[in-house]
Amino acid sequence: MKYDIQRLTTEEKIGQLLMFGIDGTTITDHAISLIKTYKVGNIILFARNAQNPKQLYELTQSLQKLAMAELGIPLLISIDQEGGMVTRIFHGATFFPGAMTLSASNRLDDAYQMGNLMGQELHALGINMNLAPVLDVNNNPKNPVIGVRSYSDDPNRVAEYGISFMKGLQQHVLATGKHFPGHGDTYLDSHLALPKVDYPLKRLESVELVPFKKAIQEGIAALMSSHIDFPAFTEDGRPTTLSKSCLTGFLRETLGFEGLIVTDGMEMKAVQDHYGTVEASLMAIQAGANLVCICHSEPLQKEAAVRIKKALDTQELSDETLDERVLRVLKYKEGLKQVNLNSPYEAIKHVIENQETKNKSYDVVRRAATLVKGQPLVLKDHGLFIGVLPKATTQADDTDGLYDIISHIKRELPGLETHAMSINPSDEDIVGVLDKVKHKKQVIITSYNANIYPSQIRLINEIAQTGVELHVIAMRNPYDLFYTKHIQNYVCLYEYTPNSVRVLLSYLKGQLQMEGRIPVNYE
Repeated sequence: MKYDIQRLTTEEKIGQLLMFGIDGTTITDHAISLIKTYKVGNIILFARNAQNPKQLYELTQSLQKLAMAELGIPLLISIDQEGGMVTRIFHGATFFPGAMTLSASNRLDDAYQMGNLMGQELHALGINMNLAPVLDVNNNPKNPVIGVRSYSDDPNRVAEYGISFMKGLQQHVLATGKHFPGHGDTYLDSHLALPKVDYPLKRLESVELVPFKKAIQEGIAALMSSHIDFPAFTEDGRPTTLSKSCLTGFLRETLGFEGLIVTDGMEMKAVQDHYGTVEASLMAIQAGANLVCICHSEPLQKEAAVRIKKALDTQELSDETLDERVLRVLKYKEGLKQVNLNSPYEAIKHVIENQETKNKSYDVVRRAATLVKGQPLVLKDHGLFIGVLPKATTQADDTDGLYDIISHIKRELPGLETHAMSINPSDEDIVGVLDKVKHKKQVIITSYNANIYPSQIRLINEIAQTGVELHVIAMRNPYDLFYTKHIQNYVCLYEYTPNSVRVLLSYLKGQLQMEGRIPVNYE
């Protein structure tokens, strides 16, 4: 082996199991101290670290140079670049479509192409591991955290599209399927609480596990564990991340997974409130994890490294277990595509700022646009456009209010009256809108996760009852039809991104042919 475990100190071995977030857009004292003092062997990046592609490239270069000087082993540098609503690199690079958009475009090759192009961009930027694809089957319309991050509510479709995307990514970087064994049928967000999925194994085998089992057969490099209690696999009410019977017994031994097991963020409330981030970091390694993610708090990161070292001294963690976990990480580092740490950004700029890739990405979002019910919009005089302004609905999102459709409409369709609506309209808001609707022949409203914000559904119902011609355009979760029978004309765009805002504008102008197919059952 290129990286000999025998030559690593205990601290360096522990460091290979840590994947920590850092602050800032340049290499800060936080990052230097993690790598130099705590021998941290892997970094996870967030939107806070990515201002623009050139800066991001220079950050990954300086991180790798420091790691090579200190440890002689490259870092795994990971990011949650799922596409769509969970995107960390906004400006300059391609804005790729999300999972449900890819599925709605109804071309399996799109998933492969987008994965391949995204992997190429990530690798060029010095990122060698993507925390995607999402392999959760979103079969619960009330799910507050997955929704359009999933390909479908059909396990086979999720498997098909997820694996196609994974194969594209793995031409260039390591892919990570998540959130094992499935976060699709929950109504709690594990960022905020500990969900429980209490199905018997037989049901899990026929739904939740289908995409993960197929991904394992097809050679996915890594799987991320969910912070969910699955009594069918886990012991003592533990989340899967901390369950040896799930990670080692079921995932390793029963399913035969040989890749890397990555934890979801260890500061999420599902873990932090019940076990504490520091203690849980040790428990995750004992359970079978290879990479422990602590994304934000520097004190918790350092305490976790110290706690794991102490566990070796007290024999709570054996040297054999430590070595087994580390060897898997080193094996994947051996296979990483090499990056030239001395070439300037200009050498890879053509890969990142590539108009053809951006056009292909837009085309997928355009083809995914779905007329689910009713007639396509033909804009009338004296219409009203009500735009629900998005906000991040979970801590996984970074998409707060970046793309305001209303300013675009004012510029390009000045004859169309607009009204900005909060994501959770109050009674007063609704009365105000109804007052405007009175004098209109046509109303177009964008919804945004109305499955989670029921007052949007109330607003739709109230407008529908005035008898006006109403068009509803879902800019994220496509589940509005579950909650009301009053939608006559319904279009789904599956994401609120720069690409979908462009698609929406072309729809309003009568320039869009609807080609998409809704990838969830809605009746």
